[in-house]
Amino acid sequence: MECVFCRIVRGEEESYTLYKGNGVQVILDKYPVSKGHLLVLSEEHYEGVHEAPPEVLARVWVVASALARIYRVNLGAPGVNVVTNSGVTAGQVVFHFHVHVIPRWSQVRGFWSGRRELEKGEAEEVLDMIKPYATLIEEYLITLGFSES
Repeated sequence: MECVFCRIVRGEEESYTLYKGNGVQVILDKYPVSKGHLLVLSEEHYEGVHEAPPEVLARVWVVASALARIYRVNLGAPGVNVVTNSGVTAGQVVFHFHVHVIPRWSQVRGFWSGRRELEKGEAEEVLDMIKPYATLIEEYLITLGFSES
């Protein structure tokens, strides 16, 4: 079975994409645990954080950091989880390196509790909420010399 994230990166599978470029793609999680749950994917396929080369790791984590800043500073989220899972016992479900950026709007009862299918209206609302600040992603990448432009 082929990797769903590889299909998303190639445009063969639908996703709500916030950003694509510089070897990364940011999409809304199809089964979010909170409003605005994002995934930062490496465009190249690596099973997990343990396989990805340092430059790929740096790009993905820099983008995740920019998104965490957008949520905390620009959108007022009181907390943000930035996490990756490596291996089944760590909770990895899709075996393609990615980092979760999960804004926390209220106290968490269980880290992955509350998963539900993302609805179109919510997805569009989240994209509209973040887009005015999305230039911060490029700014972070440029600062570290990663930008394609």
